[in-house]
Amino acid sequence: MYSDTGEGQFAGVYDFAFNPVLRRVHNSIRLLAKKYNCHSVIDLGSGTGAQARVLANHGFSVTGVDSSYQMIKVAQRKSPSTISFLQSDITSFTCNDSRFDAVNICLVLHPNPIETILNILDKSKNLVAPEGVVFVTDYGIGEGIFGKMANGIVKVIESLAKENHSNNYFSFMKRNGIDMLSNLPSITIIEKRKYYHGALQTYVLSFSP
Repeated sequence: MYSDTGEGQFAGVYDFAFNPVLRRVHNSIRLLAKKYNCHSVIDLGSGTGAQARVLANHGFSVTGVDSSYQMIKVAQRKSPSTISFLQSDITSFTCNDSRFDAVNICLVLHPNPIETILNILDKSKNLVAPEGVVFVTDYGIGEGIFGKMANGIVKVIESLAKENHSNNYFSFMKRNGIDMLSNLPSITIIEKRKYYHGALQTYVLSFSP
């Protein structure tokens, strides 16, 4: 998970480095939230709040959750007060409010071991309303030469991450990346969105009762 000794130390430059790459994702999640008639969205692993701001600017009620104190502080500084940011580990986060129309999880699965990935998905099931949806964005297997090139760039970047993060990324990709969700019970994949020739993908999920 995010921590102040991990990704949190890059909070000050995170938006500069990643927002240009993720802009398509941010807009896609906004359109998907509208398509599925979502009003309230909880962003798990919200980082510096870029996705939360895009949603809030278009009228959605947004809550961001991240375990990094530094990420939360940057998010609060850059975001309107209408967005609620909470510092908490995703797997231990609890919410006394009603469930959310949508849960968003962007680039949160791949740095974690399979046990934590399953816990995050289970937490999402508990947070989303019965008729709600979950948006999961993470690395996939690229298609064609450009997809493979994009995979190669990601591989180099992830190789430079801390050892646990890097090892978990390679384990994630050995399970076919985000497509590992296709093999999990009680999950229905409603639709998929692909970026960068499939090297990055968003899955829209629902859970069986």
